[in-house]
Amino acid sequence: MQGTRPKLVKRTLTDTLLGVYTYLALEWLFLVTKPSFFTVLSWPERITILATAALPLLAVIFVLWLLMVLLARVLFAVTKQRFDTILLSLPLTLLFTALATLLVDNFTYTAASIGIVSTSGGAALVYLAAVSILGVGIFRKLLRRYEASSVASSRGSLALLFILLIGSSGATLLTLFSVTEVAAPSSVGSKDIQKYNVLWFASDGVESEYISGYGYPEITTPNLDAMMTESLVFDAAISNAGRTTGSTVSMLNGKYPATTKVIFPPHTLTGADAFQHLPGMLRASGYEVFQESIRYYADGPDLNMREGFDYANSRAIDNTSIKGFSGQARIAFAQTNHFNEQLWQRVRERALHLTTVKPMSRAFQAATGGTTAKVYGRRDRQRIDSATAFIRESTQPFFMHIHLMNTHCCRFKPESRRFSANLGEQTRQNREAFFLDTVVDSDKYFGEVIAALKATGNYENTLIVYSSDHTLGWRIQKPMPLVVRLPGGKTVGRVASNVQLIDVMPTVLEVLGHSLPSWVEGVSLLETPKDPLRPVFSVDGIARERVEGIKAPLSQLIGAGPPTFGVQTGVMTVCQRWYSLDLESGQVSMGTMKEHPAPCDTKSLPDQIEGHRLLSRHFTSRGFSLPERPPEDKP
Repeated sequence: MQGTRPKLVKRTLTDTLLGVYTYLALEWLFLVTKPSFFTVLSWPERITILATAALPLLAVIFVLWLLMVLLARVLFAVTKQRFDTILLSLPLTLLFTALATLLVDNFTYTAASIGIVSTSGGAALVYLAAVSILGVGIFRKLLRRYEASSVASSRGSLALLFILLIGSSGATLLTLFSVTEVAAPSSVGSKDIQKYNVLWFASDGVESEYISGYGYPEITTPNLDAMMTESLVFDAAISNAGRTTGSTVSMLNGKYPATTKVIFPPHTLTGADAFQHLPGMLRASGYEVFQESIRYYADGPDLNMREGFDYANSRAIDNTSIKGFSGQARIAFAQTNHFNEQLWQRVRERALHLTTVKPMSRAFQAATGGTTAKVYGRRDRQRIDSATAFIRESTQPFFMHIHLMNTHCCRFKPESRRFSANLGEQTRQNREAFFLDTVVDSDKYFGEVIAALKATGNYENTLIVYSSDHTLGWRIQKPMPLVVRLPGGKTVGRVASNVQLIDVMPTVLEVLGHSLPSWVEGVSLLETPKDPLRPVFSVDGIARERVEGIKAPLSQLIGAGPPTFGVQTGVMTVCQRWYSLDLESGQVSMGTMKEHPAPCDTKSLPDQIEGHRLLSRHFTSRGFSLPERPPEDKP
C-alpha cells in the first residue's frame, strides 16, 4: 500500500477495534450498574445489547480509520513524506481520550460529586485544557509505540479480535431472527379511517369527587361540566397505576403496567413496546403529534416511545434515530440503539459543557445518565400557551396530549384564590382548599384549549378525552374522572360500571376506524353491554427514593428490576370490591370502594382466596416473582 506501511495498518486497525470493545465494555458496565433502561432487562438481554452495540460503532471507527489511510496515501503522493503514523493514531487517540475522560468523570462524580457537570465558565475551560493535554499525551504515546521497530500485531490480539467480531456478528443475527413481533404502525390494518383530531387532556392527581360535574357541592370545573352534557361520562373509571409514569404510559399504549414494566423511573419502554402505542400509530397515519406534560415522569421520548411524537415539551423530536431499519429490524435493535444513543449523549453533553456551548444538568445525570432537561420549572401557563399556539398553527390532523401539573400533590400554588381566599399560609389542615383552587385553574386552562378548538373550527371535528392519572394520595381505590366527547357530540350518557384507563386507547382507535392490534389489553369504552364483574388490575404502592435534581429532588424506584420491578402492592378491583396483594409477603387484603355508583351483589364477587389467585396470575404471567401463598390463604 503506497505511502503506508502494511504492518502499521494492521496494528493500528487491530488496536482501534480492540479499543472500541474496551470503551463499550466500560461504558456498559457503568450504565448497567446505574438505574437505567437496563434495570428491567435480564442478564442475557443486557449482554446481547453489549455484543450488538459493537458493530455500529466499529463501522463508524473503521470508516474514520479508512479515511486516515486514504489521506496518508494522498499526502505521501504529494509530498513523498510519511504521515501514516500520525494519521492512523488519530482515531485511537480520540477513542482513548473520550474513554479516559468518562472514567475520571464517573469516578470523581461518584466519589465526591465533583465532575464536569459541577464546572462552569473558566473552570470548564480549565477542565477542557486538562482533557486536551490528556489527549496530546495519549497521542504522543501512540506515536512512540507505532514508530517502534516492530509494529506487527500479536497473534493473541488478532485471535481475541476475531472472537469478539464473531460474537458480535452472531449476537446480531440471533437478535434479528429472534424477533417475531412487528411495530405497531406496520401491523395495524384499518377500516374507514376518520381523520378526527384527538385531544387528550389530564390534570395530575385529581379524583372524581373534587369535580362539580361528578357531584362536588360547589362549582370547581364549569368548562368540563359544560362538555359533560354532550359526552360519555364514566362514573367508576379506575387507574391502572398509582403513579404518573405507569398511568400515562398505560393510557397511551393500552397495556397494563405489569406487561411493559414501565411503572416509575428509571423504567422506560423496551423492545416492541417502544413502538406499540397510540401516538406512533396516529403519526404513521399522517397525524401531527404534540405533547405537553412533564419531562422524566411523563414525557413520551424520555420514556422511549419511539417514532411517536413530532413535538414534546417545547422541543422538536428527531424520529430518524434508527436509520435504515424497518419492521422487524427496527424492533430487534431498538434497545441496542438506545444504548448507543446513551453513549453518544454522554460524550456530546460533556463536550458541549466544557466548550461552554450548553451546560449539563445534574437532574438526569443523577437519575438516568441521560437527558439534560429541567424536570421542574415549566408552568401550566406555558404548557397551555404552547398547546393553543399549536392548535392555531396546525395544518393537518393532530393528536395532542396535555398533562397539567399544578394540581400535583402536595404543595399547591393556585393562581385563583376562591376556596383559599381567607386563608393564610398553606398547612396540612387547610391544604384541600388550596388544592381546589388549582382544580379551578386547571379547568380554566381546559376552557382555553376548548376555546382554541372552537376558534379554529376544530371543536366538532375533535375527539376529546378528559382524565387524570391517579388520586390525590396516589392510591387506586378511588375513581378517576373520565369524560369522552365523540366528534359532533353524537354519543351521550353516563356509565356506572367499572372501566379502566387502558380502555381509552382502543376507544380512540375505534372512533377513528383503526383495527385493534392484538397487543392491546384494554377494550373500547363504546363496547356494550359492559361486564360489571370485569377485573381491573393496577400497580399501587412502590419502593422509591429521592435523588438530586435541578429545581427539586427527583424520585426513582428502589429495586426497579426483577423480581418485583419496584412494585410493593398490586390491586384488583371488581365492581365495588378491591383486593390488595403485598408482593413481598404474598398477603391479600380486601376492602370496599366508597359510594360505588353501581354496587354488585357481594355473593357474585370473588372471595379473598380467589382474589389472591387472580392477582398472582396477573403478575406472575408477566414475569414477576411472588412468594408462595400464605398458609392462611390456602383452602
